[in-house]
Amino acid sequence: MRMTINITGRHLDLTPAIRNHAEKKIAKLGRLVEDLDLHVTLGVVNHQQSCTIVARGRGGTYTGEVTDDDLFAAINEAVDVLARQLRKSKTSRLADRRGGAESIRHLGEEAGEA
Repeated sequence: MRMTINITGRHLDLTPAIRNHAEKKIAKLGRLVEDLDLHVTLGVVNHQQSCTIVARGRGGTYTGEVTDDDLFAAINEAVDVLARQLRKSKTSRLADRRGGAESIRHLGEEAGEA
């Protein structure tokens, strides 16, 4: 499992506490998908704290963007949005693979009807 995380601050000082919180929350996404490249942008937009997470992986590109009064809450919500997208993508890919072939018994019944 490979996951790279880039954290950028815009109009904001990235303190070690903010960086650690973001890395801790984002690390949980590694359980959903392997080989993720994540770019996190934290900033201030119109006196609101914003968090944008862009994840690029095998299944495509996913984005979670949240604006909130509290930066830590914005990070948490953006991770939740992204986790929901990754989980949905993973389950749909697995469902496509699990279709499988028809059973021999079922094929025999169709041949008898014809």
